Parts: sequence; C-alpha cells; structure tokens
Amino acid sequence: MRRAMTLRAQLLVLQVVIVLAVVCVTGVVASALQERQLRQASVDQMTGVAQSVAHLPAIHDAFDDEDPSATIQPIAEVIREASGVTYLVVTDDRGVRYSHPNPERIGERVSTDPSVPLSGQVWTGTQTGTLGTSWRVKVPIFGDAADDASPAPVIGTASVGILESELRADLREDRFWLLVALAGATVVGVLCAAWVTRLVRRRIYQLEPEDIATLLETRGLTDALRSQSHEFANTLHVISGLLELGRVEDAIAFIERSGHGGLLTASSVAPNVRSPELAALLLVKTITAREHGVTLDVDANSALGAPADPEASSLHSDALVVLGNLIDNAVDASGREGRVRVLVRTAGAHLLLQVDDDGPGVPEQLRHQVFKAGFTTKTAGPGEHGRGIGLALVRRVVDRRDGEVTVGTGELGGARVAVRLPASSAAHEGPPPVEPLAGVPAVGDSRAVDAALGSSAAPAGARPVISTPPVGPGGTTP
Repeated sequence: MRRAMTLRAQLLVLQVVIVLAVVCVTGVVASALQERQLRQASVDQMTGVAQSVAHLPAIHDAFDDEDPSATIQPIAEVIREASGVTYLVVTDDRGVRYSHPNPERIGERVSTDPSVPLSGQVWTGTQTGTLGTSWRVKVPIFGDAADDASPAPVIGTASVGILESELRADLREDRFWLLVALAGATVVGVLCAAWVTRLVRRRIYQLEPEDIATLLETRGLTDALRSQSHEFANTLHVISGLLELGRVEDAIAFIERSGHGGLLTASSVAPNVRSPELAALLLVKTITAREHGVTLDVDANSALGAPADPEASSLHSDALVVLGNLIDNAVDASGREGRVRVLVRTAGAHLLLQVDDDGPGVPEQLRHQVFKAGFTTKTAGPGEHGRGIGLALVRRVVDRRDGEVTVGTGELGGARVAVRLPASSAAHEGPPPVEPLAGVPAVGDSRAVDAALGSSAAPAGARPVISTPPVGPGGTTP
C-alpha cells in the first residue's frame, strides 16, 4: 500500500496550492484591468485627435475648396504620424473620404456606417474596414450656423482608429512584464511556504498527525490517571484510618462499596461471576473498552462459580483466552460510542461464552473464513501488524477441548460469537491436544496473544467451524 503523505508534504502542497491560486486569480484580474486601461487610454487619445481635427480651422475652410482632399490629406497625415494612430479619415456629409493613409482610397465612400457621427453623435467601438479590424472613434465636424438661433450643421466626420492587432501587441508586451512579476511572486511564495512548513514542523517536534493524536490521547489518559490517583489516595487514607481505629470489618465493607478494590468477585461489573480470573478479565476489559469509547455490559444472566478442582481451573484458563480475544474483536468492530454485551454461564456440563456487538457484523459468506489465521475484514493501519490471529486462537482452544463455536447476528445488530466448551475431562479423550504456541500467555490479552501467535497456520486435523445457531441468553440454543 502506498505510504500516506507526510505532514510536511501536506503543509507544503497546501500552501503552494494557495499561492498558485492567489497568483493565478491576481494575474487574470490584473490582465483584465490592464486591457481595460489600455483601451480606455486609446479611446482618450483617439477622441482627442478626432476632436482636434474637427475643430481645426484649416479643415473647416478646406471643405469649401474645389479639391478639399488637397488640403485635408497632408494635414491629416501629419497629425496621424504625430499622434501614433493607425489612421485618420475625414469625410464629407455623404461619407466620401477626403483623407486616408492609402491615397488611392480618397474619393471613395467609407466602408462602415457613418450615420451616427453624421447625426451629430460621437461613436466608439470596434469595426472592420479597409485596413482591418480596428478600435475607433468617430466624431462629427460641424460647419458654421446660419444665425445664432440655428444649430450648426454637420458637414462631415473625422474617424480615428487603432488596429486591434496593434492593441494586442501592446497588451502582450505589457503582459510579459506582468507574468515576470507573477512568476517572481510565485517563487517567493513557494519559498516562504517551505520556510513556514519547516518552522511548523520544528514547533511540533517533527511529529505526524498520528503521533499528535496519540499524544493527545495519552495526555487525556494521564489526566484521568492523575484524577484517579487522587481519588485512590483519599480511599487509602480512609482505609488507613479505619484500620488504625481497629475497625477491620468497616474497612472491608468500605473497600467492597468502592467498587474498584477489594475482591474482584464482588465487583459490580459481574457480581455473579465468582471465578477470580474471569471476573478480573471482565473488569479490566470494561475499563479498557470505556477508554476506547465503547460501553461493555455483562449480561445479567451471567453466573459462574469459582473453580473447585484442577480440571475447572484449566477450563477457566482456556476461557480467559477465548473471552479476551472475543471481547477485543467486538470492541474493535463496534468503534466509538458502540456497545458490547458479554454472557458467561454454565449450562449442564458446558461453559458458554457469548459476545455480541453493534458493529457491521460478519457477512454470511465470510463466516467460515474468520477463524483462519491471518484472515481479517479490516485494513491494517500504519504500524499495525498481526491482525486476523485472535479468532484463529479461539478456534484452536475450541478444537482442543472438542467444543463448538458459531458466528451469527446478535440482538445488538452486529456480530454474535458463541463458544461452548465441555467442562468434563472426557473431551480430551478424542483427538490429541494441540500443543500450546511458544510464548502465548495464559491470560486473555489478545494483543499479547496475537504477538506470540504471529502468522502460524492452523494445526493439522483441526475441526471445522460448526454452523449451529447462536447461544441464547438463557444458555440454550433456539
């Protein structure tokens, strides 16, 4: 599997993406503003040139000449070259040219509509004429009014334009320096992002998110332990005082009422489970489950006496391994705010162990595979190894004792795993016992068991999973 991206890489990539996004948006906006300013500056320039020509007395007087173009053409060319526009065209009131950059076009009617300036209005826009597509301004040329009360007549037009190709060339030149500035800003932004990433990593001591989460959880657990330490110290002071007063029975009663000390068999977690080993396991697993945000309940029908002989002690030791692994799997499957329910009781000559959870359950097509060593429906996270071992060990214990194990759906909606172990020694008269794995502890800690078990295969001749209905709360199979 691909290794997850480190925090340093995530910070750097995130900041670089932000820098690039800001630079790109800035570039687009700056480019649009630049084009707008360039066009506005061109309009102001062309309007000024056209208005100057329209009010020039020499132009006005030339309209009365026999050949107006002889006077207007030289003046228009001088003004055009001096102002830097592409063309300056002067026409009469019919749109016939008196000036043009190409002298051969003089005397011809303009190729675009002159009606707006001939009506006395100024027109601005883009049109395609004989020289190509251009950004142009057209203004009217007014003659002399007949009297003060009469409006001045329109005697012609002055059209000034700049080719769009020239505007684009000027814009590209300006954009080149804009892009250079943006590229410099990008480089500076990336370098600053790398520096910030390095600074953040140093401030958090080069920890990854998983490490930070672990530290936060550890800190919370430390605070909880500190609080419990104060509470336990107060409890010890009370016990010490009662003992110094010689009130031993009161001290014992206080210990039993505290619920966290004294006889584990008197714990409120499993009051009817008198086996010290199993009661201790249930108490520890309840606390561990609570630390993972899971509620572990012991069924009220649970009841088990203390072992009375070596055979019963051996059965209870095997039950520790089975129950510990089943609870660990159920807590893992239910997740935070989940629920797990445990049933421990005897039924005739059998010991019944049943664990329910409210997790996603085990698909029916996979129930015959869950007890194989190494098989798991979960994806191992970073640093996690040895998954798929706990249930394999459960099956080994069940096979060695000639018991039964079933997987189904429980009352909580998730998986239900029920184990039935014979209590009599006759169970050992069948197949030879499976030798215990080297290094496997005799307690129900599935993590220690998993670590010792490794990836060992199932023993030869192991019995298959018996697909019987799950064990009910009352110790019977429906």
